[in-house]
Amino acid sequence: MSSDQDHFLSNERHYEDFLELHSIARKSALLFLIICIIWSFLANQVISLWIESSPLPAGPNNENLSVFGPFDWIQIRWSVVMLLSIVSILPALSIMTYNFAKPGLYHRERNWLTSVLIFTTTLVPVAILLIWAFALPALYEISISHGTPEGVLVRYDAAAVFSLGLGATWVLVVWSVTTVTLSLSRIFGMVYSGKTRFRNRMLAISTGVIFLTLPVEYDGLKVVIAILSAISAEKLSQTAPVKMDLWDPHANTDSTY
Repeated sequence: MSSDQDHFLSNERHYEDFLELHSIARKSALLFLIICIIWSFLANQVISLWIESSPLPAGPNNENLSVFGPFDWIQIRWSVVMLLSIVSILPALSIMTYNFAKPGLYHRERNWLTSVLIFTTTLVPVAILLIWAFALPALYEISISHGTPEGVLVRYDAAAVFSLGLGATWVLVVWSVTTVTLSLSRIFGMVYSGKTRFRNRMLAISTGVIFLTLPVEYDGLKVVIAILSAISAEKLSQTAPVKMDLWDPHANTDSTY
């Protein structure tokens, strides 16, 4: 009878966890939809501001920028909206994730999760800002100075320009999150059998996300970029020192950490 009661209580706990997770998913989806609607009214202004501040010789009225596929431009516009919405929702999503995971974590795991969420919540927006404000303009300046024939008017595909930027943004964001997560795992001693916990899963997820989300402008380089990103994140994270005692998966308590 005791075994049946334990089984019933276990199923009840799993059901409650599922309901809470479903509630978080619904709240996140609703908040994401609301923020997407807000950014959809501001996306054109954001794009125009970036074009005006970019080094591209677009002309006084942006006459050197062209849209060869209207549907491609719609896709790019909504990609910008989704990117801005994801950045905007990160703090709320981090708080909900922590509150959901906290009851089932050891003290050390809670500290690790808090550090990861704080770093990613601040690192992702900063990385995106640096890419669009400095990295992309520098890349376009180099391309213009070395790849523009004299005496020939060059027109730019606006959708392709933004696709390159969005692709670079996703790569750096995924790489940053992967590196921070693996590095903090080592710092908090979450290492077992010489390898960081979650290592294989994190590398597989980051590789898959980069491969699936890179736009067509990166065709032929997707596999190379995804693999190099995973390898560099792994190598860089291995330089992080193990600050705490190694994780013991068979221990019943983590109160000393």
